[in-house]
Amino acid sequence: MLKAPKFWYQNKISFLAILLLPVSLLWIIGTSFKKKFAKPIRSKVPVIAVGSAIIGGSGKTPSVIYVCEILEKIGYKPHIISRGYGGSANEVIKVSPDMSFSLVGDEAIMMSKYYPTWVSKNKYSAFSMAEKDGANILVLDDALQSYNVFKNLNIYVYDSIQSFGNKLIIPSGPLRESINSVLNRSQIVFLVNTDNCPEISQGQYQQSINYEISIKPEISDKKLMPFAGLGFNKKFFDQLYNQGLNIALTKEFPDHHHYSQDDMFNLLDEANKNDSFLVTTEKDHLRIPKEFKSSVGIIYGKMVSNNQSDLASEIEKYI
Repeated sequence: MLKAPKFWYQNKISFLAILLLPVSLLWIIGTSFKKKFAKPIRSKVPVIAVGSAIIGGSGKTPSVIYVCEILEKIGYKPHIISRGYGGSANEVIKVSPDMSFSLVGDEAIMMSKYYPTWVSKNKYSAFSMAEKDGANILVLDDALQSYNVFKNLNIYVYDSIQSFGNKLIIPSGPLRESINSVLNRSQIVFLVNTDNCPEISQGQYQQSINYEISIKPEISDKKLMPFAGLGFNKKFFDQLYNQGLNIALTKEFPDHHHYSQDDMFNLLDEANKNDSFLVTTEKDHLRIPKEFKSSVGIIYGKMVSNNQSDLASEIEKYI
């Protein structure tokens, strides 16, 4: 995946964004047809979709894990369904942490470390397999735009740093559909690292959650050279700076970047020149060639909140 264009997140609408509006119109028409002719399939067990209108970087994957954590605490056995973005698999696969990300995608592998995770291009096939395997509730990763699946509950993940970008539709902006459309279908909104989103109606249930990183002492005491290939790399780097860490420099790559041996040799060379230690995200670490993994530290992160019991009660209204 390519890096998100900078003009997507500029305050003023750029000339390039205006130039691409006819293509955005085609996207809107295509989405309208998908919605109109969709025939939602029902699962035998409740389905929760977690997602966003934004392409990349809004915190959907850690939010899925957070929802599963809450469901487990109230007695459910959640399984995660992912389309396995970036993977080549076409059949239904139950993911294990030792699988290749080129087969099932990096996000699916990361989620499988915490909860049973399935990848499939056909979600209904994955539903059946997960149900047979003991799931009594399904959590769909990045599925608010899966119009052919019936969901008991839609959860929108709003990130205050990205917000809605320039509020235009792909490719003029980062939105996959209009803000009103996706928010009107969402019963719960996660407000990541903020307490406010002007576009959200007063009647919608809102839960403020924070994405917190954890850094091992043996890493935090070093001079660091962070690198990442995420949907919005700046968020990761800013969090490290805000922790007061000694950052030599940062290196960014496109989202879901497949790190080559040359990439790693170049990164190690630059780190040595700056007398620093390489660190990256849990998800990026999965995409590093095996022989380099021990040379790179991992920065872990998770969603946290002080109101889990309130959220659990709200979720139970729909399932």
